[in-house]
Amino acid sequence: MSDQNLHPELENEETEMLQDTAVTPEETAKPDAPETVDAQQGETAEPAETTAAAADTDAKPKPVRRGRKKKNPEDMTPEEREEWEKKQRNKPKNVKQSAKRLLGYIGEHKAKLVFVAICVILSTTVSVLAALLIRPIYRTVQNVVQGTLTDGDAAIAYIGKYLIFLAIAYTLSAFFSLLYTRIMLNVSVKTVKKLRRDLFNHLQGLPVSWFDKRKVGEIMSHFTSDVNRVNDLVADSFPTIISSTIQAIMTIVLMVSFSWKITLTLTFAVALMVLTVIVITNKVSPLFKKQQKAIAACNGYIEEYIMGIKAVKVFCYEERSKARFRELNEEYRKIGVKANIISGFMSPIMSMISRLNYVLAITLGTISVTRGHMDVPTLTTYLGYASGYGGPIVSIAGTYSAMISAIAGAERIFEVLDTPFETDEGKVRLAHIIAAEMGWEETEDESGTLAWKIPQDDGTFTYVPVKCDVDIKDVNFSYVEDKPVLKHVSAHANSGEKLAFVGSTGAGKTTITNLINRFYEIEDGEITIDGISIKEIKKDDLRQSMAFVLQDAKLFAGTVRENIRYGKLDATDEEVVAAAKLANAHAFIKKLPEGYDTELRADGVNISAGEAQLLNIARAAVANRPLLVLDEATSSVDTRTERKIELGMDQLMEDKTVLVIAHRLSTVRNSDDIIVLEGGEVIEHGSHKELIALGQKYYQLYTGLYEMT
Repeated sequence: MSDQNLHPELENEETEMLQDTAVTPEETAKPDAPETVDAQQGETAEPAETTAAAADTDAKPKPVRRGRKKKNPEDMTPEEREEWEKKQRNKPKNVKQSAKRLLGYIGEHKAKLVFVAICVILSTTVSVLAALLIRPIYRTVQNVVQGTLTDGDAAIAYIGKYLIFLAIAYTLSAFFSLLYTRIMLNVSVKTVKKLRRDLFNHLQGLPVSWFDKRKVGEIMSHFTSDVNRVNDLVADSFPTIISSTIQAIMTIVLMVSFSWKITLTLTFAVALMVLTVIVITNKVSPLFKKQQKAIAACNGYIEEYIMGIKAVKVFCYEERSKARFRELNEEYRKIGVKANIISGFMSPIMSMISRLNYVLAITLGTISVTRGHMDVPTLTTYLGYASGYGGPIVSIAGTYSAMISAIAGAERIFEVLDTPFETDEGKVRLAHIIAAEMGWEETEDESGTLAWKIPQDDGTFTYVPVKCDVDIKDVNFSYVEDKPVLKHVSAHANSGEKLAFVGSTGAGKTTITNLINRFYEIEDGEITIDGISIKEIKKDDLRQSMAFVLQDAKLFAGTVRENIRYGKLDATDEEVVAAAKLANAHAFIKKLPEGYDTELRADGVNISAGEAQLLNIARAAVANRPLLVLDEATSSVDTRTERKIELGMDQLMEDKTVLVIAHRLSTVRNSDDIIVLEGGEVIEHGSHKELIALGQKYYQLYTGLYEMT
């Protein structure tokens, strides 16, 4: 029943209530009086001028500026500027773009999403319309009470029929709800699976310099915290938003059909709810991004602590570690509490507005009934809808924290995905060739000669057999601008020769290996292999021509055999054993519980550092590359084992160009050329005998007159 004939008095009451909620413009909208401070005077203004200014201020009071005065970044103190920059970093840069890209991942399951939408619509529609079945039940009860219906059996049968309809309706609603929930869980798992896969695959193409600037825990937080928040959004928030939106629309339509005037009066609550969402959104969005960074910092410190647990124990650093973690954890707690308190205001405020709105609905509805414009069953049904009038909006608000947090996490993931891959403009490739009547011919047989495949302007290729003549020409490089690490470094090694670099820590020895394999690009100068600039060689092919034995032996979880085979994935068991024998690792491997099938834990923590390095050398041996780079290869073994390795390395280095970086000068004595670096510059070079005869820095290092640091 409609209440279009409500008395004018009621209309006046409603109008007054609406007028009471009107918001007057704030006085602060008026322009502020211009400031009279002379910028040129700064802080050195004379006292007399200051007194005059104060007197003038007393004579002509200026309007009080409300709110916090904003400073330009140039006018801030270093501390204020640092805090301002931190806040700017924590603000979401492009929420709309991040949400759109996230929807792109979800949208790959369009068929399932359409089916979910249908199930949500059916579930919500049946649930909302089922409430209409209550009105005839109330009306029948009213008729029995009023005596207009005296047949009790007929009344019970009539009510029973509608109760059955209600049971069927709510059962169907629950069934559709269960169905779309199950499907959305599947969609969410597949969505985060693809997101995690894209993230991992993208990391493979990022330059080493990107990883050098980030902690492991910070990177890991993208795969854990950020991805999990996206999963929660897809699985829970997405269906809730659809369901609540449909429920809100249908509820409003039905309420308007009962009484459009009362419904119109109640709509001010919706405006308040929307305003609440906008205000809290602006406050809490930066906090959730800051919260994600705080947990990343915690994860990074935990990762660092676990990896360095031995050093922590040895130097009794436990208390300091706990204190530092307490600081990071407390920072995360503060940010989390602040973010969740602000976002937590959402539901209570929404609930309060909704309940006050319900009280208003009861008041206006009661007036309408007493004046004969609405019957009790209709009012009861109307109040049922009115009680849930703000429910859908409250539900959407309840998912707000999850949505903002997930978008903040997604934005952090997309920042990684938007990081460009390491540049690779090289066009020269590696190929295996065999001699043919017309010259060289490319073959798939790996027993063929390894050659550089150089593209020509006419579309043909020329082949240059790989010899690995290495030429370093006047190279300059710095990791940080204006802080050079290498200064005009030049060196040369012919095929089959051994070139060594020695010098103090920080002299730039390892940097040379980082440049040769193009972990970093040369700023000035050139490095060539067989006369070809390494910038012209595709990075993967360049690195496939080299085998590295690094100072830090990196072993992976798996068997000993698998770790050695990492150097050549298709190596046979015989090749693996031969490489281990060459590196003098076979003896200790046979003593392991299961020999070559012994399972190693990550980083080889269940074997010694020296044994891990032997496996690292065996990995390089099985790779059998024409260029061998040894970066402190024997630093983790004792002198006796070092001698055994050297005997095997002589076989490994046969017919190969070898670059050696070493602190132990005993390991470079048989090098064809020794480069002595100091402060990034070449100060001496020559053979061992030549440098000893020279009697300068190398002689002092070798004889112990000068200690290498």
